Amino acid sequence: MRVISGLYKSIKLSTLEGMTTRPTTDKVKENLFNMISCEDKIVLDLFGGSGGLGIEALSRGALHATFIDGSAKAIKIIHENVKKCDIPSSKFDIYRNDFLRALKIFSKKETKFDVVFLDPPYKKGLIDIALNNLVSLNLLNDNSIIICEYPVDDTINYDENIFNIYKEKKYGSIVINILEYVENANE
Repeated sequence: MRVISGLYKSIKLSTLEGMTTRPTTDKVKENLFNMISCEDKIVLDLFGGSGGLGIEALSRGALHATFIDGSAKAIKIIHENVKKCDIPSSKFDIYRNDFLRALKIFSKKETKFDVVFLDPPYKKGLIDIALNNLVSLNLLNDNSIIICEYPVDDTINYDENIFNIYKEKKYGSIVINILEYVENANE
């Protein structure tokens, strides 16, 4: 796995060993980032894994990325990868935490995000839970985009009054669904 484009282009990133994480393939990542813009955005990589998506966003001009993962091994890999890329520490935060606890902390700090990557463990309904909490905890800026990755034999549930489908693409056994947060949905 490598950084596809931008400031850190071609830097090879470390990944976790074993089957506990599934790094987004270079082909899928390239196609995904051709569909969205991260320039001047505040990014959340909620189920960070190796940090590849958040690092790609930073490479393509994101202002700041926050990486969350509950695994100590994943956090170690994310730290290793941002160091490999020589990303200034002011451009990112890395937290080992349960995703729901992290979202509640961000809510108390009144943190908001423009781009959110959701690539959690499959078949556990975690995308639905994350989407509901991103909205209920008021963590999204107007017109934020949320990138959801899940297997083709699964579905995600979201409120169509709150999210519009921006793009949806199938890549073999996975689906990338890009949702746009509807401006002023909570008003």
